[in-house]
Amino acid sequence: MVSKRAKAGVAAGIAMAVTTLAAPAEGYYGYVYKDPIGVLTYCYGETENAKDMKGKTFSQQECLDLLRKRMAHYQQGNAACVKGYDDLSPYVQMAFNDFSYNLGNGAFCASSAAAYLRAGNVRAACGRITLYNKALKNGVLVELPRLTKRRALEQMYCLKGA
Repeated sequence: MVSKRAKAGVAAGIAMAVTTLAAPAEGYYGYVYKDPIGVLTYCYGETENAKDMKGKTFSQQECLDLLRKRMAHYQQGNAACVKGYDDLSPYVQMAFNDFSYNLGNGAFCASSAAAYLRAGNVRAACGRITLYNKALKNGVLVELPRLTKRRALEQMYCLKGA
């Protein structure tokens, strides 16, 4: 059974990830566009079903609602691969919820950061965040300056809660 404290931490981790990290980092786009590496994207970095969304427009509120829903999905995925995730500080959850929203739960669960969390070494896990600042662009792994900045913010908040 999940404690009331853990439930509050989960809710805070999701809300903080949305308002403090994901929404500002992704930016609001009420239409489908190609992101810096050529992926079809809309709202606040949403890629799921983007091809089917071409030609549609989305209000900022619709996009925020979608982001909250998706962030909860990524939080649940993180909790599924790291025992005790829900009991971590909301700051740590915020950082890794945003990390997973950007990279996916599979990448998070396979990461060295998740391995450190599973081992109970939160500070070391936070230290790994900034390693994930690159993406494939035209088949070449390149550092993305906005991603580097985002990872630094995730790491700062993560360490605040470690």
